[in-house]
Amino acid sequence: MRTVIHKADERGSAEHGWLHSRFSFSFADYHNRDRMGFGALRVINDDIIEPEGGFKMHPHQDMEIITIVLKGSLEHEDTVGNRGIISAGQIQYMSAGSGIQHSEFNPSSTERVELFQIWIHPKEKGLPPYYQQRDCNGLDTMNRWSLIVSGDGRKKSMQINQDVCIKTARLFPGHTLVSDSTKKGHGRLLLVIDGEVNVCGQTLKHRDELQVICDDTFEIRAEKDAHLILFDVPLDRP
Repeated sequence: MRTVIHKADERGSAEHGWLHSRFSFSFADYHNRDRMGFGALRVINDDIIEPEGGFKMHPHQDMEIITIVLKGSLEHEDTVGNRGIISAGQIQYMSAGSGIQHSEFNPSSTERVELFQIWIHPKEKGLPPYYQQRDCNGLDTMNRWSLIVSGDGRKKSMQINQDVCIKTARLFPGHTLVSDSTKKGHGRLLLVIDGEVNVCGQTLKHRDELQVICDDTFEIRAEKDAHLILFDVPLDRP
């Protein structure tokens, strides 16, 4: 088993007054040639948007974009007629496909919005743009994995244009959770949203990441209450 740890304080960063960002991989003005993505997984941005701040209309093409809101709410509008509010516990999926423009704003005058934005290279390029959002607040994630995104939509997950699995779980201290095995040519990335876990003898805390290159399962033991997200992605970029 080959593992690589990226500590939270090793991430790139950007401060724009209304926006506070931490980058797992090279993005915008942050460039690290050793951190250009993890296979098909290109971006994990950890963003905080101040009240009434946001991104004006801007274009995307041939990228699967997933937004997970942790706190507050985010308002989305795009050039193919979609508009909506994504609140804490909800997920937004936008397949940019052949081309789309969208804006994202914090509609609150008092509350920050905290979110992850995830970009994944698509399996097939040039498809029509597509938009969907899903409420995940009712999922059973206590001491178990819950599938939220996949390439085939199984278990009522959000289906995207790539052979990926994204799962989430919350662990009580002392509880052990086992990852699924994965297919050859895939890798897994574990992100600790909050809490503290031990994996393969390594301690991971708030916003730390572990990349795992092997087909076998591995154990995750919670040392403190933990909130996790696990990516299973093709290692070859399309």
